Amino acid sequence: MSDAIKFPDFTHAIKQNPVTDVPQASAAHDNIWDYIVSNPETAHFIMWLMSGRGRPRSWRMMEGYPINAFRFVNDQGKSTFVRFVWKPRLGVHSLLLDEANIIGGVDPDYHRRDIIEAIERKVYPEYDFGVQLIPEQDEFKYDFDVLDATKMWPEEVIPVKIIGKMTLNRLVDNFFAEDEQSSFDPSNLVPGIAFSNDPVLQGRTFAYRDTDYHRLGTSNIELIPINQPLVDTYYNQRDGFVRHRIDIDPVHYRENSLADNTPEEVPAEEGGYVHYPEQVQGKITRERPSASFADFFSQARMFWNSLSDPERHNLVQTFNFHVGQVKSQSTRQQVVDMFANVDQSLATQIAEHVGVKAPRGSHVDITTSSPVVSEANTIYSAATQKVAVLIGNGYNGAEIKAVLTALDQNLVFYDVISDQLGPVTGADNAVVIANKSFLTTFPVLYDALYVVGGTAKDQSMFDLEVENYINMAYRHYKPIGIASSGDKYMKKPGNKAGVVFANDSSSFEDDFIAAISKQRFWDRT
Repeated sequence: MSDAIKFPDFTHAIKQNPVTDVPQASAAHDNIWDYIVSNPETAHFIMWLMSGRGRPRSWRMMEGYPINAFRFVNDQGKSTFVRFVWKPRLGVHSLLLDEANIIGGVDPDYHRRDIIEAIERKVYPEYDFGVQLIPEQDEFKYDFDVLDATKMWPEEVIPVKIIGKMTLNRLVDNFFAEDEQSSFDPSNLVPGIAFSNDPVLQGRTFAYRDTDYHRLGTSNIELIPINQPLVDTYYNQRDGFVRHRIDIDPVHYRENSLADNTPEEVPAEEGGYVHYPEQVQGKITRERPSASFADFFSQARMFWNSLSDPERHNLVQTFNFHVGQVKSQSTRQQVVDMFANVDQSLATQIAEHVGVKAPRGSHVDITTSSPVVSEANTIYSAATQKVAVLIGNGYNGAEIKAVLTALDQNLVFYDVISDQLGPVTGADNAVVIANKSFLTTFPVLYDALYVVGGTAKDQSMFDLEVENYINMAYRHYKPIGIASSGDKYMKKPGNKAGVVFANDSSSFEDDFIAAISKQRFWDRT
């Protein structure tokens, strides 16, 4: 939002209807889209939300773009504007709309299970930590306001410099004690980092602390073990609910003579915090900080320009899904007219689907693009994939072992799925353990299939389940590997990409790994 004061309104609008309490978990309703068309500065944000970026394949494959600008202040007191960026080592990958809708029903804990599985397997999620830096004297050299939280800092213009890495190498010991009680307050700064006049950041500096007072039921937030600083701190605030530390010194105020003015702040020369002495002039008013804040559509247009054709197709489908559930025809028309400023063809396609008139006007005259926005340019590897191994008795043990070994070596996650849990025996008495049954998992939870086939107690039901997985994989454009014992489940298509047959390949494991390595959201149309 362009003004911090609007953030609570957005939160209210996207939540469930206060009368009916519906919907619980969706942005496909009248209130939020009425808010969007009434506040066109949301256009850029909504483009991201409706794109694949709004449906991450995994938290391990999700990029972090904090929207607020802080300051770096060096030891000479020089200020540089900074935004922080997290880059996943696995690249950025997404789900199709249809996948996400189904997963929300069959496994609402999908993302939590994924990251827990990765850590338990010691395939630790890793993220590069980067900064984008703008010298303070260059604040006004760009065609956008660098303090506008609705605008991105294009990486082609302001490069990301990698300065660190975060590895998630363990799970918490207790979710409530650690995750639920943790406090992330942007007003907690370390020496060398200061606030900017970013209006959203200014609001967050007091709103987050106030929220935590209510959420955690105490002002003694830093005394909760997960929030305790690494170095003990002493201050004059006392009492309050859930007070743990027992203070025995009788003086808790400044200035004082009874305790020689202690406790006191650490001086700057000893590493204490120093506020940046920003020079300001002019009048304090309640309005947009600069005229460029009113440029609502240039970066939204740049986002559209940056997408591949398949990504655009998926973005249109997502708009159609959400706006198509808005009851108000007036609101649907306003959505179409608003996003005609972003792209006329986008708005026209939405209009055709949601039953309103073609858009008036045309999009802004912006031809720039940002390659990093498109998932077509992301990192990709087999390590981003999860494979369903569909197997019955009587398989070729050596062949299956070779494929599973290749999956392990390439850090591919997989589940062995059969008609029941437990051992599945091959023709050569090899044994693999089915950790999932057709009843306990679903085809949409996997990125690729390895169809082994075989015999089962109820053969017709087994075959029907395998065919269901194959049909769903085709529906979502996913790679399929067919073992020598699985030929009967699929006619050899010849011209179908993404299907690998063991009987037609002298190096099936390599070919299958290559197929799933290239399986990406942006070309699934």
